[in-house]
Amino acid sequence: MAYVAIEVGSDIVYVAGTINSVDTVWEEHEGLWYGYADTAKDNLYHFWVEMYDEAGNRSEYEDTLYYEMPWFVTDRTQEDIDNRTEKAYINASDLNRIEKNTYTICGLIDIVVDTKTDWAVGDIPRVADFARILTQIGKMYAFAHYHTTPMPPERPLNTFQKYNAVEQIQKDCFAIYVGNKKNITYAGEIYAGEGGFI
Repeated sequence: MAYVAIEVGSDIVYVAGTINSVDTVWEEHEGLWYGYADTAKDNLYHFWVEMYDEAGNRSEYEDTLYYEMPWFVTDRTQEDIDNRTEKAYINASDLNRIEKNTYTICGLIDIVVDTKTDWAVGDIPRVADFARILTQIGKMYAFAHYHTTPMPPERPLNTFQKYNAVEQIQKDCFAIYVGNKKNITYAGEIYAGEGGFI
C-alpha cells in the first residue's frame, strides 16, 4: 500500500478524491492530508482532490507523482521452477529490488542498513552479500511483523521459498508502517483492533 500526502491551506476542512482513478479516503494529520492506494508497479500516482474550506468554497487540484514504492514478489511456486518462468530465476533486477526495498523501508522506520543497489548483469553475489541481505531482513522482522509473517530464512539463500519469505517480511513490515501512518487518534480516543503495533 502507498500513501500520498498533500499540504493544503489551513482553512481547508474537507478533502475527497482519487488516486490512480480509485476513490480514496483522505485524512488530515498535523497539517497534511493523506490518501492511501495500492502500490503502483510503474511508480506513478495520479491524484485528483476536491477541497472545501470553512466557508464552503470548493476547489480542485490534480497532479501526477513519480515515487518509487516498494514492490514485492512473494508468489514464486514450484510450477515456476518446473516451467522455468521469469520468477524461477534470481537476477540482478531481483537483487536490486530486494535491496532497494530494504533501503527504502529501513529509511522510513529509522533503521540503519548497508545495502547494494547497483547489481548488474553478470555480477555474482558472494556469501557476504547473502549474509548482508539476511541480516537486514532480520532487522526488519525484529522491528515489526505479523503472527503470519514467516521467520527470516537461514543461509544459504537458495530456494524460492526463502526468497518468498524475504520479500514477505519486507511487505509485512512496510504494511505495518503504512498502517500505523493511517492509525490516527481522534478526540483523544484510541480504537482497539485497528492494526499496527500493540
